[in-house]
Amino acid sequence: MLFGRQTTFGWFCLFWDRRIIKTIVYIDGYNLYYGLLRKSNMKWLDIVKLFSECILDKNAELAQVRYYTAPVLGRMSDDPMSTQRQRIYLQALRKIHPHNLEIIQGKILATTPYQRLVKPISEAPELKIVQVYDFNEKKTDVNLASDLITGAWTAAYEQAVICSNDSDLEGALAVVKKHHPQLRIGIVAPIQSEDHRHISGDLTKYSDWRKILNLSHIAAAQLPLRIPNSKIQKPDSW
Repeated sequence: MLFGRQTTFGWFCLFWDRRIIKTIVYIDGYNLYYGLLRKSNMKWLDIVKLFSECILDKNAELAQVRYYTAPVLGRMSDDPMSTQRQRIYLQALRKIHPHNLEIIQGKILATTPYQRLVKPISEAPELKIVQVYDFNEKKTDVNLASDLITGAWTAAYEQAVICSNDSDLEGALAVVKKHHPQLRIGIVAPIQSEDHRHISGDLTKYSDWRKILNLSHIAAAQLPLRIPNSKIQKPDSW
């Protein structure tokens, strides 16, 4: 039987029977980016190495990393090179991990709604409503949740590790735990705070263990500047 225990300073898992536990990691790419990576200079991240070497217990057999993201739209970014950098990054990941990494892409929906101003603009006090760009990521949460549930029913994993702090995933975790209580669920929250209370309570109540992902983990899991046996290299301005 497997047991887990969390400590004040982090977590670790105790596997009393010492057996290997088949693990799939599910990464919410945009939650990882906006939660931890956006303001760092360590976006050239090897997400497979991150979990295999920095996060998972030595008894966890990493069967697959599933990375959920969406293509960046040029008009949603101040830097027109953002789309190219993302494309190069995904190429690098696929090249260096051709077998145990799956990249699942959703889409970004751009709309131009009218929004009411919170405060008046001093230069135009008569202006109360403005038209803005609104960018919404679509399908990522749904794809991750449906794959998590499917994996439970098809016995694809014994342990699912979810890299996200998005409470929208609560329903999927609840269903897995209700119908497959023997499966382990770990939450790895990509947040700036070191306080475990800042991990979503909606997720932790269905998890067996939880951990805060921090910049020291990110620093220890960077891709090589040039990907071996390819012309792919880290963008200069990233």
